[in-house]
Parts: sequence; structure tokens; C-alpha cells
Amino acid sequence: MKNYITLKSTFILFLSAFLIIQFSSCSPAKDLDYFSYPAYDSSHMFVQESYEVPIKVGDDLSISLSSLKPEYATPYLVPLGKNLTVDDDGYILYPQLGPIKAVGLTRNQLRDLLINKLKVYLVDPVVLVDFANFKITVMGEVAKQGTIDVKTSKINILEAIAQAGDITQYGRKESVTIIREKNGLREFGYVNLLSHNFFTSPYYRLQQNDIIYVRSENKPSFKSQKVMKNISVGTTILGIVSTIAFLIINLTRN
Repeated sequence: MKNYITLKSTFILFLSAFLIIQFSSCSPAKDLDYFSYPAYDSSHMFVQESYEVPIKVGDDLSISLSSLKPEYATPYLVPLGKNLTVDDDGYILYPQLGPIKAVGLTRNQLRDLLINKLKVYLVDPVVLVDFANFKITVMGEVAKQGTIDVKTSKINILEAIAQAGDITQYGRKESVTIIREKNGLREFGYVNLLSHNFFTSPYYRLQQNDIIYVRSENKPSFKSQKVMKNISVGTTILGIVSTIAFLIINLTRN
């Protein structure tokens, strides 16, 4: 009888330890939601969607032209397959028109500027301006690091992270770094993806050549991961052995 009580007490102790370890390892992580909105009425939440990226020094611009009388437009056409690069002074060199200041303008503003200048020589000119080198780089704790080619010239930080396969379980969502070139200098900004306020951040809408860096938060080493895996396997085996011992005790008792 004494041996039975001792075995039973040992089994309860092992089983309790096993359950505690299992439930603690399965407990949900905190603060992992991208934007934990308070209970606001949606009518009070407004995000400006009309943002346009300004043209910067070094941008390659793809510019196409058409007119009601295309035979007169030929001298003003940018050669097929060629892009116009914004020089260090902020100008592009447009055929026949000469230097045009483009830096700081949006694509639509540059389009309107070119149309107004070409109206002097052409009938109803139509101009299309687009970025030929709009790229975003995502680094750090994401599933797929690398460069993203942006076709629409519009992308926000959530879209870029999604294209990079999302942030890993070790990434710090509360302090994502944005590295951006501005006026020839690099600036660093930080975005808290756990806050709904990040929609108003100047880094929510990304610009050409932005770099997103997601820092790691206490990522365990390979050795630590191996130890934790061994502990998990050990506790599982312990649970199985304890269960078998309990069954044996009950059978011998009867």
C-alpha cells in the first residue's frame, strides 16, 4: 500500500510538471497583432490615399508621347527603350525642349509641365510619365529578404512586408526601421506596427529606394533551439511513461 501511494504521488508530480510545461509552451504570444485598433467607429478613421511619390535625384523616368499629328511628334519622342535620368541638379534632358527641372515634382506634375511646353509645337500632346527604377528593399526578420520591384509606383509598408512573406516570430513589429534618402542624405525612421497610429506616419507610404529593416528580438541560438527541442521531446516521453505507470499501478491494484 505504501509503495502504491509513493508511485501514485510520483505520477501526479510528473504529470503536473508535464502539463505545466506543455501549457506554458502553447500559451499565445502577446502584442503580435499589427494594429490593435481600439473600439473606434470606422467613420472616425480616415487614411489619405492620394499620396504621390516625389521625383528624386537619380530616378530613371520612362516618358512616352503621342499627338493627334504623330508625324510632327517624332523629334520630341524619347528613343524607345531609353529612360531619362534625373541628374544631380534635379533636371532631365528632354529631346528638343532641353533641361526640365523634375526633382520634387510628382509624375503627374511633370506630365502636365511637359504637356504645356509641347503644346507650343504639337496638336493635343499626350504624355505619360512613370518610374523605371522604383524599388524597395526588405531586410532582417522577414521570410524572404530582397528587393521588390514596384510596378504601380505606389506601395505602403504593409504591402512591402506582405510581399516579403511577413515578419517572422522573432521580428520586432514595434520598431521597424525605414532608411530613406532625402536631399542627398540618409534618414532613419521608425514605425510601430502594433499601433493603429502608424497609418499617419510619414513612413507608411514608401518611396523609391526605401530600405525596410526588421530587427530581431532575442532570437534563440541554434544550440538553444536544440536544447528546447530536446526538453520538449523529454517532457512528451515523461508524460507517456507516467501514463503507462499509472495504468500499471491500477492494474496491479486490482
